[in-house]
Amino acid sequence: MLGIVVTGYRHWFGEPAPSAEKEILAFQAAAVPVAEEKEKIPNENRQNQLLKSVNINTSNKPDMMKIPGIGPVTAERIILHREDHGLFNSVEELLNVKGIGPKTLEKIRAYIKIED
Repeated sequence: MLGIVVTGYRHWFGEPAPSAEKEILAFQAAAVPVAEEKEKIPNENRQNQLLKSVNINTSNKPDMMKIPGIGPVTAERIILHREDHGLFNSVEELLNVKGIGPKTLEKIRAYIKIED
């Protein structure tokens, strides 16, 4: 199939088919420094953020999004639940928030607290 495309290109344009080799080499050259930089500091910022537990009774949306597995929608749902029903008395009350089930709760339990 590729031979037909290359032959057709030569027929219509009178020159060899362009090669993507230059673009591939440029991409690889750019990707290597980025990969090396990530290896030097693997998730350092993320790990520093997670050293502290997030208080679900006082945290804002950006702070809640530091919890692994909690995105903007779930963070917003936690805050709305807190505003509608009052402060959380236990971590297990997160099960009342849409999008947080038993598996998610177990994954995030180490990163959350209800008191300072």
